Amino acid sequence: MLDKQTLRHAVHEQIRLLENRAVADAAIIHTVAALPEWRDAESVALTLSFGLEVDTRPLIHLAWQAGKTLLVPKVTKAGLTFHPLKSFDDVEPGVMGILEPTTPRVDASVDLCVVPGRVFDRCGYRIGWGGGYYDRFLTTYPGRTLSIAYDVQVLPEIPIESHDIPVELIVTERELIRCMQSSS
Repeated sequence: MLDKQTLRHAVHEQIRLLENRAVADAAIIHTVAALPEWRDAESVALTLSFGLEVDTRPLIHLAWQAGKTLLVPKVTKAGLTFHPLKSFDDVEPGVMGILEPTTPRVDASVDLCVVPGRVFDRCGYRIGWGGGYYDRFLTTYPGRTLSIAYDVQVLPEIPIESHDIPVELIVTERELIRCMQSSS
């Protein structure tokens, strides 16, 4: 099995070669918006998309239109903190150039966390960007989790470490994967 860094690079190249990512993004957003997990969530944690990730701006607009509390993460030395976002005027480049909120941190419950990732397996395990921020956050997070990704990001098998925490759902442009964690 390939190591995490090799998989990140290989999948990045496959995403870069995708044609019509905007159509794939729209299909993913449409599926997420129809999910009961999305509809029932009063508060949603969601990253601002970066690079070749599925564009999260339409989901952000849907959350605002639905009156959901939208929380966006900020990376700190202590881990992730979540901040309300009510406007795209309230962001600035942070770690790795990823847009982060400028609003004050709040202690709010999160019903649904949209967890970013680079590579996934069908059990919900993911390879992120390598910082481990979400795995640390998810150890104490009690709410629902989902990830959005392109089909090329879902592989039959990826390396899993003891600290990895799987997501419950993965939405791609072609399918909704309700993840079944292995019994190992």
